[in-house]
Amino acid sequence: MRTLRLVLGDQLSRELASLDDLEAGDVVLMVEVAEETTYVPHHKQKIALILSAMRHFAEDLAADGVNVDYIRLDAPENSGSFTGELARAIARHRPERIVVTEPGEWRVREMMRGWSARFGLPVEIREDDRFFCSRGRFARWAEGRKSYRMEFFYREMRRETDLLMDGDEPEGGNWNFDKDNR
Repeated sequence: MRTLRLVLGDQLSRELASLDDLEAGDVVLMVEVAEETTYVPHHKQKIALILSAMRHFAEDLAADGVNVDYIRLDAPENSGSFTGELARAIARHRPERIVVTEPGEWRVREMMRGWSARFGLPVEIREDDRFFCSRGRFARWAEGRKSYRMEFFYREMRRETDLLMDGDEPEGGNWNFDKDNR
């Protein structure tokens, strides 16, 4: 099955869920889009760093024989949006499906959720397993709570993962230094 796999600028890892079952005929799409550099103010150096990291990751994939379709920010026909660039890539590659790893931002995830209907293709949004906690795990913790004070969630995660713990107590004796940081 020919698959188009979109990799976002903050997902530059060979262990990314959407690359797990990469096959020879698949295409990895990476796009630099103006919409992602302007939706909120960003420092110019941050944007340059992200674009540089994306370009290097794409080069590494290509050097390993992966078919990479990379669209630069200054490409003449760049639509400026994920959806626009995905539409153009679908026209170029004629995939049977699209695979992505869930984005860290809600607005991008909501955009992705509409792609299947828009493009008439199955879109698989895979869980981002690079984190200690999935969205589902957090939702279970948050369900029924009147307040979402993250300090309590972080404590629970530390106990579950045994990170920064000394037995049943936090390493160093303090759960956090939030009061000192306020």
